[in-house]
Amino acid sequence: MKQIFSIVVFLLPLLFVSCKKDENLHTALIKSRTIVCDQCVETIKKAVYTLEGVKDVNVDLEAKTIEVKYLPLQTNIETIEITITRAGYDANARKRDQEAYENLPDCCNNH
Repeated sequence: MKQIFSIVVFLLPLLFVSCKKDENLHTALIKSRTIVCDQCVETIKKAVYTLEGVKDVNVDLEAKTIEVKYLPLQTNIETIEITITRAGYDANARKRDQEAYENLPDCCNNH
C-alpha cells in the first residue's frame, strides 16, 4: 500500500504539469469577406498551419472569420494576416494577393 501511495504522490504533479494550459497562447480573430466555400477554408488552414507557433486554426465559413491560436514569441498577427493574403484571401484590412487569388480553384475566385 505504501508503494502505491508513493507512486501516486510521484505521478500526481506530472499530471498537473501536462494538463497546464499554455498561458502564453494568444488568439487572433481575423475577418475575411473573401471566404466563400469549404475549399477556401482548407486553403486558409493549410497556409496558416505552415507558420511556426500556430497551434490551432478555425475558419468559420458563415461568419467569414478565422480564429488562430498562436505563440507570440514565434509569430504575430501581422505575419498571420500576410500569410492569409498570400494564400489569396483578404485578412482584416489587408487585401488579398491578386495572383494568388487568380490561382485559386474556380469555386473560390468566382466572386
